[in-house]
Amino acid sequence: MNVRTLVTAALLIAAGVIFNALIRIPWPWAPFLEYSPADVPTLLGTFALGPIVGSLIALLRAVIHFTHSTGGAIGLVMDIASGVSLAAVAGLIYFYKRTRAGAALAIVMGSLAMIVVVMLLNIFWAIPLQMGISVQEAAGMAFGIALPFNVAKSILNGLIVFFLYKPLSSILHGRQPEKE
Repeated sequence: MNVRTLVTAALLIAAGVIFNALIRIPWPWAPFLEYSPADVPTLLGTFALGPIVGSLIALLRAVIHFTHSTGGAIGLVMDIASGVSLAAVAGLIYFYKRTRAGAALAIVMGSLAMIVVVMLLNIFWAIPLQMGISVQEAAGMAFGIALPFNVAKSILNGLIVFFLYKPLSSILHGRQPEKE
């Protein structure tokens, strides 16, 4: 990994941490779920630097955020699983199809992977462990509360990345911005 890649990744990690600290919008139906655009820098880094670096951005952002959050170990695992699954799948797709259509497909498939991973963890581990309820009750909560939240979060983050990546790509790749 070269110095430019390290610096770009570090700046994107910092942006994600800052977003987590400053922009937290509670989900109206479950205030313990909060939207933060912290996955936006992760996806931008994934598209510019590849799926491995994007996954590392997600991992390191989650670990740094954990040191300042109240979500505990469960929140850390959920944040890592969410971000890494999103970055890995989106990054692999975009690595092979570097077009606007490829970016859209990468965002959709990465978001679907993230939603599936988070739902499975919520149903079989996080919700039962946190709330002391059965898997069946956890499934009801996950589908009623967590699924709509994660779909809304994915749509919002996906739209932001889809419209920001092209204008920022030359900066993320270390090139001079194109003049119009």
